[in-house]
Amino acid sequence: MIELPRSPDGRRRRKLRRGRTRAEAQRFLREMREELDRHGSVADGRRTMADAVATFDELLGTKPRATSTLTSYRWMLDLINTGLGRRRVCDLTVQDCDEFLKRCAGGLTPTARTIGPEHLRRLRATLVAVVRNELRLGVVSRNVAELSVVPAATPRRRSDGGRRSLTRAELQLLLEASSGVVEVFIDLTGRNGLRPAEARALPWAAVDFSSRVLRVEAQMDEHEQTVAPKTAGSRRTIRLDAESIRRLGAWKEQQTHAREAAGSVWVEHGLVVTTGLGTPANRNNLARSLRSLCKRVGIDPPIVPYELRHTAISHQADLGRSSWQIADWCGSSERLISDIYRHRLSEVSELTPADRPN
Repeated sequence: MIELPRSPDGRRRRKLRRGRTRAEAQRFLREMREELDRHGSVADGRRTMADAVATFDELLGTKPRATSTLTSYRWMLDLINTGLGRRRVCDLTVQDCDEFLKRCAGGLTPTARTIGPEHLRRLRATLVAVVRNELRLGVVSRNVAELSVVPAATPRRRSDGGRRSLTRAELQLLLEASSGVVEVFIDLTGRNGLRPAEARALPWAAVDFSSRVLRVEAQMDEHEQTVAPKTAGSRRTIRLDAESIRRLGAWKEQQTHAREAAGSVWVEHGLVVTTGLGTPANRNNLARSLRSLCKRVGIDPPIVPYELRHTAISHQADLGRSSWQIADWCGSSERLISDIYRHRLSEVSELTPADRPN
C-alpha cells in the first residue's frame, strides 16, 4: 500500500495492489513509488475506457450546448466506446490510439463508415479530452492520446471515379430550393464558374451592377484571409446575366437589413458571401449547407462546393464554347478544361453520323 496526495476535499487516499509473492508485492510497491515520484499520481488499474467515456458523457450535460453539438459528441464517444471500451485506461498506449484512428479512417467503424479528415481531427480531439478528464481525476498519470497522430483519410470514391457535374435540371433544383447567401454562392460557382475560394473573397466593390460584370481579383485561404488569386490567369472579368444580377441585388438588400438588425455586433468586411454578422462565410458551413440542400431535393450522392465550378464549366462546353474561351472565362488552362473540368452531362450522345465532322 502507498499513500497518495490528499484529495481536493482533504480526504486521505491510498493505493493498494496485491502480489502472490513477497517479491512481486515489493516490485509493485517500487513501481508505484516511481510512478508517484514522476507523475504525482498512480494509475487506477481497474477503470476501463468505457467507464471514462461514461464519465465524460455526464460532463457534457453540465454546460448548455446545442443539440447538434451533443449529437456529434455522442456519436464520437460511441466510436471510442466501441473501439477502445474494453481497454483499461492505465494500459492505454499511443499505439492503441493510433490503431483506433486508422481503423476509423479506413472505414472499419461499427457502421463501416469512412470518416473524413475533419471528423478524424474531431474524433482525436474528443479522445484526448476523455483521457484528459481521467488525468484530472487522478486515474492516470499522463495523457497518451495527446501523442497520437491523425492518419490520412481514405479517399471517398464515387462510382464515376471522381468529380462530377450537375445537369441543368439538378442545378435549377438547387437554386430554387436555396435562399440567401447559399443561393448566391451556388449562382457564383455553379453558373458563373468561380472557385469557391474566389466566391468567398468577392467584395461588393468588384460587382458592377450598371455594366453587369464582376472582377475576380482574390481568393479566401483556409484561415479566412483574403489572398492573391490561384494563378495570374485567375484575375479576370466576368459578364453576368440578368438572373445573376437579380440574385446579387436581392441578396445585397437582405444583407443591408441584416446589418441594421445586427447593429454594433456587425463586422464589416465588404464581402458578398458573408454570415448574418458580416463575417466571411466558413467553407465547412457552406459545404454542410450544400450537402443538406442536395438531400432535400433528392440529389444523391450530394455534391461538394468545388463540383459547382465543374458544373458551370461543363455547361459552357455543352453550349459549344471552345476550350480557350472557357479557360479565359473561368481562369484556368485549356488542358484542365478538357482533362479535369468538363464532364459528360448525358449518357446518350445527341449527334447523329450526319452531324459529325468528316
